[in-house]
Amino acid sequence: MIESKLRIKRVENKKELIEFIKVPWRIYKGDKHWVPPIVADQIQVLSTDKNPFFRHGEAELFIAYDSQALPIGRIAAIYDTFYKKYRGENIGLFGYFESIDDIDVARSLFSVAEDWLKSKGVSKIIGPFNLSIHNEVGVLVDGFDKPPIFMTTYNKPYYQRLLEESGYTKEKDLLAYWIDVYNRNHDKLFKLAERVMRNQCYRIRKANMRKFDEEIGNFIKIYNSAWMDNWGFIPLNDEEAKFMAKRLKPLVDEDIIAFAEHSGEVVGCILSIADYNFVFKKMNGSLFPFGIVKFFLYRRHIPWARVMALGVLKEHRFKGIESALIAYVLKNGLRKGFYGAELSWTLEDNIAVNNLIEKFGGVRYKVFRVYGKDLDVGGN
Repeated sequence: MIESKLRIKRVENKKELIEFIKVPWRIYKGDKHWVPPIVADQIQVLSTDKNPFFRHGEAELFIAYDSQALPIGRIAAIYDTFYKKYRGENIGLFGYFESIDDIDVARSLFSVAEDWLKSKGVSKIIGPFNLSIHNEVGVLVDGFDKPPIFMTTYNKPYYQRLLEESGYTKEKDLLAYWIDVYNRNHDKLFKLAERVMRNQCYRIRKANMRKFDEEIGNFIKIYNSAWMDNWGFIPLNDEEAKFMAKRLKPLVDEDIIAFAEHSGEVVGCILSIADYNFVFKKMNGSLFPFGIVKFFLYRRHIPWARVMALGVLKEHRFKGIESALIAYVLKNGLRKGFYGAELSWTLEDNIAVNNLIEKFGGVRYKVFRVYGKDLDVGGN
């Protein structure tokens, strides 16, 4: 592409925000695996007056247009003061990256994001993060033969090349495992869970939707403690957790969300959700007029789930609680008719968790990569 025909524009109003959200419809036209996001939900996530992320973070959204004024790419440049304060690193993020297979388009998008972050004095950029680590993360670099599971990324194979030719290098790989609900290895898992539960100080219980706000608080407690030492982690605050929970509440099945208690105190949790991408693919991003009908029609036929989070407080780890939580969800998944589940994501160097998953039949089947690039901030 001749650069003079390429134009990059900053999103400045709701009409342009919707155009930003809909860029992937052009990129993935005809792709059998891509799943359109729900446009109304994306508007909420990216609206500064609705998403509490924007009380401590900023994001500039950019769209790339060709000579005919057609959108051919997009990117978000993200600066989170909370990230800097918590991690002590002056790092900027990029997210929502999409591009046609054209290095000039990709480099132009990265350049405008980098320039905006350099104006903040940022010395390094990493991503993709869709605003933060609590949302969709990473570029898919392995596992293109399978559709994306709910709240995970999907992209064309050439994205890896575009990033690397734009000067980005690997920061961290994030792994996704597939587990067959009918795998015979689960017998060992169930027996281990039974031994753990013989200790009367421990019990596993399902989430209580009638105490939804209380359960959100329990999850925040485990999440912020169990993951605090992990790469890239920043705490999830109450407002952001409630914002996310409100978005997910219509999709929640309390039978596949569980908490571990020790002497009545919550010490661990597992958060799973049916793969609503199975439904969203049929809705094409729209709730109305027919999308909502398809939602209620197809939600009854979702064939698999995603285990999004598993955590246990430090003092209760390596006592079998993790296995007991996984066993609880697997048993309920069997009862509900799920035949598989994705466990994602885990860090490539989280050997203990990865070994546990593989021990009980999990097979690594996707890899998401976070990239980084040092920025020359000059005299800033």
